[in-house]
Amino acid sequence: MPFRHGLETKIRVYHGDTLKGTRGPFDIFLAASGHVRLIIANMRVEMHIIATTPQSGLKDDTNFNEFFAESGFPYIPRNRRSLEVLLQDNQADGVVVWYSEGPVLYSGGGKFFFHPSMAKNRLGAYRKQGTEDPFVRACGIEDGDSVLDCTLGLGADAIVAAYFTPQGTVVGLESSRAIALVVKWGMKLYDSPMLWLKQAVNRIQVINSEHYQYLSNLPNNSFDIVYFDPMFRQPLLKSQPISPLRSLANPAPLDLRAIDQACRVARKRVVIKERSEGTELERLGCSTIISGKNRKIAFGVIQAG
Repeated sequence: MPFRHGLETKIRVYHGDTLKGTRGPFDIFLAASGHVRLIIANMRVEMHIIATTPQSGLKDDTNFNEFFAESGFPYIPRNRRSLEVLLQDNQADGVVVWYSEGPVLYSGGGKFFFHPSMAKNRLGAYRKQGTEDPFVRACGIEDGDSVLDCTLGLGADAIVAAYFTPQGTVVGLESSRAIALVVKWGMKLYDSPMLWLKQAVNRIQVINSEHYQYLSNLPNNSFDIVYFDPMFRQPLLKSQPISPLRSLANPAPLDLRAIDQACRVARKRVVIKERSEGTELERLGCSTIISGKNRKIAFGVIQAG
Protein backbone atom coordinates (compact mmCIF):
# COMPACT_ATOMS: atom_id res chain seq x y z
CA MET A 1 0.00 0.00 0.00
CA PRO A 2 1.53 3.37 -0.96
CA PHE A 3 2.19 5.91 1.77
CA ARG A 4 0.55 9.30 1.75
CA HIS A 5 2.54 12.28 2.95
CA GLY A 6 2.37 12.81 6.71
CA LEU A 7 0.75 9.45 7.46
CA GLU A 8 2.03 6.32 9.14
CA THR A 9 1.05 2.68 8.76
CA LYS A 10 0.80 0.70 11.98
CA ILE A 11 1.87 -2.95 12.11
CA ARG A 12 1.19 -5.13 15.14
CA VAL A 13 3.97 -7.63 15.92
CA TYR A 14 3.07 -10.55 18.19
CA HIS A 15 4.94 -13.19 20.15
CA GLY A 16 6.78 -15.49 17.80
CA ASP A 17 7.84 -12.71 15.48
CA THR A 18 11.36 -11.56 16.07
CA LEU A 19 13.22 -8.33 16.47
CA LYS A 20 16.66 -8.47 18.01
CA GLY A 21 16.63 -7.58 21.70
CA THR A 22 12.83 -7.43 21.98
CA ARG A 23 9.86 -9.55 22.91
CA GLY A 24 6.45 -8.68 21.49
CA PRO A 25 3.76 -7.74 21.26
CA PHE A 26 4.72 -4.24 20.24
CA ASP A 27 3.83 -1.70 17.57
CA ILE A 28 5.92 -0.66 14.59
CA PHE A 29 4.98 2.47 12.70
CA LEU A 30 6.24 2.76 9.12
CA ALA A 31 6.46 6.43 8.29
CA ALA A 32 6.15 8.03 4.85
CA SER A 33 9.82 8.90 5.09
CA GLY A 34 10.65 5.20 5.27
CA HIS A 35 11.89 5.45 8.85
CA VAL A 36 10.72 2.93 11.41
CA ARG A 37 9.40 4.16 14.76
CA LEU A 38 8.95 1.69 17.62
CA ILE A 39 6.26 2.20 20.22
CA ILE A 40 7.83 0.63 23.25
CA ALA A 41 5.00 0.69 25.80
CA ASN A 42 4.69 -3.09 25.52
CA MET A 43 8.17 -3.81 24.23
CA ARG A 44 10.75 -5.38 26.48
CA VAL A 45 14.45 -5.01 25.85
CA GLU A 46 16.76 -7.35 27.72
CA MET A 47 18.94 -5.50 30.21
CA HIS A 48 22.72 -5.75 30.21
CA ILE A 49 23.43 -7.37 33.58
CA ILE A 50 26.80 -8.11 35.14
CA ALA A 51 27.60 -10.21 38.23
CA THR A 52 30.04 -9.63 41.06
CA THR A 53 30.69 -10.38 44.74
CA PRO A 54 30.44 -8.31 47.93
CA GLN A 55 33.38 -6.12 48.90
CA SER A 56 34.33 -8.78 51.45
CA GLY A 57 34.60 -11.36 48.69
CA LEU A 58 33.46 -14.98 48.74
CA LYS A 59 34.97 -18.23 49.81
CA ASP A 60 34.60 -21.13 47.40
CA ASP A 61 30.83 -21.09 46.86
CA THR A 62 29.35 -23.88 44.75
CA ASN A 63 25.99 -22.12 44.57
CA PHE A 64 27.55 -18.97 43.12
CA ASN A 65 29.43 -21.02 40.54
CA GLU A 66 26.18 -22.72 39.50
CA PHE A 67 24.31 -19.41 39.40
CA PHE A 68 27.05 -17.80 37.33
CA ALA A 69 27.08 -20.70 34.86
CA GLU A 70 23.29 -20.70 34.52
CA SER A 71 22.86 -16.94 34.21
CA GLY A 72 25.51 -16.25 31.61
CA PHE A 73 25.99 -12.83 33.21
CA PRO A 74 29.55 -11.57 32.72
CA TYR A 75 31.52 -11.88 35.95
CA ILE A 76 33.32 -8.69 36.93
CA PRO A 77 35.83 -8.85 39.83
CA ARG A 78 34.92 -6.32 42.51
CA ASN A 79 38.46 -5.03 43.19
CA ARG A 80 37.10 -2.72 45.90
CA ARG A 81 35.08 -0.73 43.38
CA SER A 82 31.63 0.64 44.22
CA LEU A 83 28.61 -0.71 42.38
CA GLU A 84 28.17 2.64 40.67
CA VAL A 85 31.69 2.46 39.27
CA LEU A 86 31.17 -1.13 38.12
CA LEU A 87 28.00 -0.13 36.28
CA GLN A 88 29.66 2.83 34.61
CA ASP A 89 32.85 0.99 33.67
CA ASN A 90 30.89 -1.83 32.06
CA GLN A 91 28.01 0.26 30.63
CA ALA A 92 25.63 -2.11 32.41
CA ASP A 93 21.97 -1.62 33.32
CA GLY A 94 22.24 -3.66 36.50
CA VAL A 95 24.61 -5.68 38.65
CA VAL A 96 23.86 -8.86 40.56
CA VAL A 97 25.76 -9.19 43.83
CA TRP A 98 25.95 -12.72 45.18
CA TYR A 99 25.38 -13.25 48.90
CA SER A 100 25.24 -16.59 50.71
CA GLU A 101 21.48 -16.17 51.27
CA GLY A 102 20.83 -15.38 47.60
CA PRO A 103 21.47 -12.89 44.78
CA VAL A 104 20.53 -9.20 44.89
CA LEU A 105 20.05 -7.18 41.71
CA TYR A 106 20.94 -3.47 41.90
CA SER A 107 19.50 -1.36 39.09
CA GLY A 108 18.22 2.17 38.64
CA GLY A 109 19.03 3.18 42.20
CA GLY A 110 17.01 0.34 43.72
CA LYS A 111 17.58 -3.28 44.59
CA PHE A 112 15.60 -6.43 43.94
CA PHE A 113 15.86 -9.73 45.81
CA PHE A 114 13.57 -12.58 46.75
CA HIS A 115 11.55 -12.43 49.96
CA PRO A 116 8.25 -14.15 50.86
CA SER A 117 6.40 -10.85 50.43
CA MET A 118 2.76 -11.05 51.55
CA ALA A 119 2.66 -14.85 51.33
CA LYS A 120 4.04 -15.15 54.85
CA ASN A 121 1.32 -12.85 56.25
CA ARG A 122 -1.47 -14.53 54.28
CA LEU A 123 -0.47 -18.02 55.34
CA GLY A 124 0.09 -16.86 58.90
CA ALA A 125 -3.45 -15.49 59.03
CA TYR A 126 -4.81 -18.77 57.71
CA ARG A 127 -2.84 -20.83 60.23
CA LYS A 128 -3.76 -18.66 63.23
CA GLN A 129 -7.29 -17.50 62.49
CA GLY A 130 -8.37 -19.75 59.64
CA THR A 131 -8.70 -16.68 57.40
CA GLU A 132 -9.79 -17.70 53.91
CA ASP A 133 -7.45 -16.60 51.12
CA PRO A 134 -9.39 -15.24 48.07
CA PHE A 135 -6.71 -16.55 45.70
CA VAL A 136 -7.09 -20.10 47.05
CA ARG A 137 -10.88 -19.84 46.86
CA ALA A 138 -10.78 -18.57 43.27
CA CYS A 139 -8.38 -21.32 42.21
CA GLY A 140 -10.18 -24.03 44.19
CA ILE A 141 -6.80 -25.52 45.11
CA GLU A 142 -6.85 -29.03 46.56
CA ASP A 143 -3.91 -31.09 47.77
CA GLY A 144 -2.38 -32.91 44.83
CA ASP A 145 -3.26 -30.20 42.29
CA SER A 146 -0.70 -29.00 39.79
CA VAL A 147 -0.55 -25.21 39.44
CA LEU A 148 1.09 -23.17 36.68
CA ASP A 149 1.70 -19.53 37.67
CA CYS A 150 2.29 -17.79 34.35
CA THR A 151 3.42 -14.45 35.84
CA LEU A 152 5.58 -15.36 38.82
CA GLY A 153 7.14 -12.05 39.89
CA LEU A 154 8.14 -12.42 43.55
CA GLY A 155 6.09 -15.60 43.77
CA ALA A 156 3.71 -14.73 46.63
CA ASP A 157 0.74 -16.53 45.07
CA ALA A 158 2.92 -19.47 44.03
CA ILE A 159 4.08 -19.83 47.65
CA VAL A 160 0.48 -19.86 48.88
CA ALA A 161 -0.42 -22.42 46.22
CA ALA A 162 2.54 -24.63 47.21
CA TYR A 163 1.41 -24.56 50.84
CA PHE A 164 -2.11 -25.73 49.96
CA THR A 165 -0.98 -28.49 47.60
CA PRO A 166 1.99 -30.10 49.36
CA GLN A 167 1.55 -33.30 47.34
CA GLY A 168 1.14 -31.40 44.08
CA THR A 169 3.36 -29.38 41.77
CA VAL A 170 3.79 -25.62 41.44
CA VAL A 171 5.62 -24.17 38.44
CA GLY A 172 6.26 -20.44 38.07
CA LEU A 173 7.00 -18.76 34.73
CA GLU A 174 8.84 -15.45 34.58
CA SER A 175 9.62 -13.76 31.26
CA SER A 176 12.30 -11.44 32.66
CA ARG A 177 15.55 -13.37 32.87
CA ALA A 178 16.91 -11.16 35.63
CA ILE A 179 13.79 -11.59 37.80
CA ALA A 180 13.60 -15.32 37.11
CA LEU A 181 17.19 -15.98 38.16
CA VAL A 182 17.10 -13.80 41.27
CA VAL A 183 13.81 -15.33 42.44
CA LYS A 184 14.78 -18.90 41.50
CA TRP A 185 18.00 -18.82 43.50
CA GLY A 186 16.48 -16.80 46.31
CA MET A 187 13.79 -19.47 46.67
CA LYS A 188 16.29 -22.28 46.41
CA LEU A 189 18.44 -20.85 49.21
CA TYR A 190 15.58 -19.52 51.35
CA ASP A 191 15.72 -20.62 54.97
CA SER A 192 13.32 -19.96 57.83
CA PRO A 193 12.59 -21.37 61.30
CA MET A 194 8.99 -21.65 60.07
CA LEU A 195 9.31 -25.03 58.37
CA TRP A 196 5.89 -24.78 56.72
CA LEU A 197 6.99 -21.60 54.91
CA LYS A 198 10.44 -22.89 53.98
CA GLN A 199 9.02 -26.08 52.50
CA ALA A 200 6.45 -24.19 50.42
CA VAL A 201 9.07 -21.78 49.04
CA ASN A 202 11.66 -24.46 48.29
CA ARG A 203 9.18 -26.61 46.34
CA ILE A 204 8.45 -24.05 43.61
CA GLN A 205 10.01 -24.70 40.21
CA VAL A 206 10.97 -21.43 38.47
CA ILE A 207 11.30 -21.31 34.68
CA ASN A 208 12.47 -18.33 32.64
CA SER A 209 9.96 -18.28 29.80
CA GLU A 210 7.34 -16.08 28.19
CA HIS A 211 4.02 -17.66 29.09
CA TYR A 212 2.46 -17.82 25.61
CA GLN A 213 5.43 -19.68 24.20
CA TYR A 214 5.53 -22.07 27.16
CA LEU A 215 1.79 -22.76 27.09
CA SER A 216 1.86 -23.36 23.33
CA ASN A 217 4.33 -26.20 23.79
CA LEU A 218 2.36 -28.01 26.51
CA PRO A 219 0.02 -30.94 25.84
CA ASN A 220 -3.69 -30.58 26.57
CA ASN A 221 -4.71 -30.83 30.26
CA SER A 222 -1.13 -30.53 31.53
CA PHE A 223 -2.01 -28.61 34.73
CA ASP A 224 -5.05 -28.51 36.98
CA ILE A 225 -4.91 -24.71 37.39
CA VAL A 226 -3.35 -22.04 35.19
CA TYR A 227 -2.98 -18.65 36.86
CA PHE A 228 -2.18 -15.13 35.66
CA ASP A 229 -1.38 -12.07 37.78
CA PRO A 230 -0.19 -9.45 35.25
CA MET A 231 1.55 -6.35 36.54
CA PHE A 232 -1.07 -3.65 37.19
CA ARG A 233 -0.57 -0.63 34.97
CA GLN A 234 -0.93 1.54 38.08
CA PRO A 235 0.08 0.22 41.54
CA LEU A 236 -2.60 -0.05 44.20
CA LEU A 237 -0.28 1.48 46.79
CA LYS A 238 2.64 3.83 46.17
CA SER A 239 4.77 2.20 48.86
CA GLN A 240 3.94 -1.42 48.14
CA PRO A 241 6.78 -3.92 48.67
CA ILE A 242 6.91 -4.94 45.00
CA SER A 243 7.73 -1.44 43.75
CA PRO A 244 11.33 -2.39 42.75
CA LEU A 245 9.83 -5.14 40.58
CA ARG A 246 7.93 -2.72 38.35
CA SER A 247 10.98 -1.43 36.48
CA LEU A 248 12.07 -5.00 35.65
CA ALA A 249 8.75 -6.69 34.89
CA ASN A 250 6.92 -7.17 31.60
CA PRO A 251 4.20 -4.45 31.40
CA ALA A 252 2.27 -5.97 28.49
CA PRO A 253 -1.44 -6.75 29.03
CA LEU A 254 -2.60 -10.33 28.63
CA ASP A 255 -3.11 -11.52 25.08
CA LEU A 256 -6.31 -13.41 24.27
CA ARG A 257 -4.21 -16.00 22.47
CA ALA A 258 -2.45 -16.79 25.75
CA ILE A 259 -5.82 -17.23 27.47
CA ASP A 260 -6.92 -19.62 24.72
CA GLN A 261 -3.78 -21.69 25.28
CA ALA A 262 -4.31 -21.61 29.05
CA CYS A 263 -7.85 -22.96 28.63
CA ARG A 264 -6.45 -25.81 26.54
CA VAL A 265 -3.77 -26.63 29.13
CA ALA A 266 -5.94 -26.38 32.28
CA ARG A 267 -7.83 -29.44 33.52
CA LYS A 268 -9.92 -27.51 36.06
CA ARG A 269 -9.80 -23.76 35.58
CA VAL A 270 -7.94 -20.64 34.47
CA VAL A 271 -7.76 -17.82 37.02
CA ILE A 272 -6.79 -14.20 36.35
CA LYS A 273 -6.12 -11.53 38.96
CA GLU A 274 -6.97 -7.93 38.04
CA ARG A 275 -8.26 -4.65 39.41
CA SER A 276 -11.90 -4.93 40.41
CA GLU A 277 -12.92 -1.86 38.40
CA GLY A 278 -12.84 -1.86 34.63
CA THR A 279 -13.69 -4.48 32.04
CA GLU A 280 -10.39 -6.33 31.64
CA LEU A 281 -11.69 -9.59 33.11
CA GLU A 282 -14.71 -9.49 30.82
CA ARG A 283 -12.43 -8.81 27.84
CA LEU A 284 -10.46 -11.93 28.70
CA GLY A 285 -13.60 -14.07 28.79
CA CYS A 286 -14.02 -14.70 32.52
CA SER A 287 -17.41 -16.20 33.33
CA THR A 288 -17.12 -15.86 37.13
CA ILE A 289 -15.60 -12.95 39.06
CA ILE A 290 -14.66 -13.32 42.73
CA SER A 291 -13.86 -10.22 44.80
CA GLY A 292 -10.58 -10.01 46.65
CA LYS A 293 -10.31 -9.35 50.36
CA ASN A 294 -9.80 -5.59 50.00
CA ARG A 295 -12.27 -5.31 47.09
CA LYS A 296 -9.72 -3.41 45.01
CA ILE A 297 -8.78 -6.59 43.22
CA ALA A 298 -10.82 -9.40 41.74
CA PHE A 299 -10.22 -12.89 40.36
CA GLY A 300 -11.73 -13.90 37.06
CA VAL A 301 -12.40 -17.60 36.61
CA ILE A 302 -12.77 -19.59 33.38
CA GLN A 303 -13.88 -23.17 33.96
CA ALA A 304 -12.11 -25.75 31.83
CA GLY A 305 -13.99 -27.97 29.45
